[in-house]
Amino acid sequence: MYLSRCKWEFGIAVWWVSGFQTDEDWEHEFADMRELMAHSPKLPFRPAVLLYLDCNRPNAMRRKQLAEMSALPAYNPYLAIVTTDPELRGAQVAMRWVGPPPQCEKMVFDTTDVAIAWLEEKRGRPLSALRIMAMTVERTVSRTQAKPQNLGR
Repeated sequence: MYLSRCKWEFGIAVWWVSGFQTDEDWEHEFADMRELMAHSPKLPFRPAVLLYLDCNRPNAMRRKQLAEMSALPAYNPYLAIVTTDPELRGAQVAMRWVGPPPQCEKMVFDTTDVAIAWLEEKRGRPLSALRIMAMTVERTVSRTQAKPQNLGR
């Protein structure tokens, strides 16, 4: 499942990736990445993206697509990844060590509050609208899933 909320006039987005991603989910995610790249040059600051990650591992084709898009110079957000899965956390850290450095600055966290605090520190100001968007997405997910994974809120 892929769900997103974006407010590019504020340079913020919340992306939720969980379970099995369909081709439609992947296209939605890539469309959001393209939208971020289209808006980023117009912003006086770097975009701040909160990414909830609790999903199956992407196949080789999707990993390649993600790597190619993430390597584009216009893909430059502060990216706070929230996951409690130790394998996903380890994979994200390993990806920082291997290959060229991405344009975006990303960190992995196990709670939403700590992730948003890091984004606020990076942007140098409170991101109240991002906190509200995160709560809205969490509520939407909780209604669509039988029991959502507690991500430390």
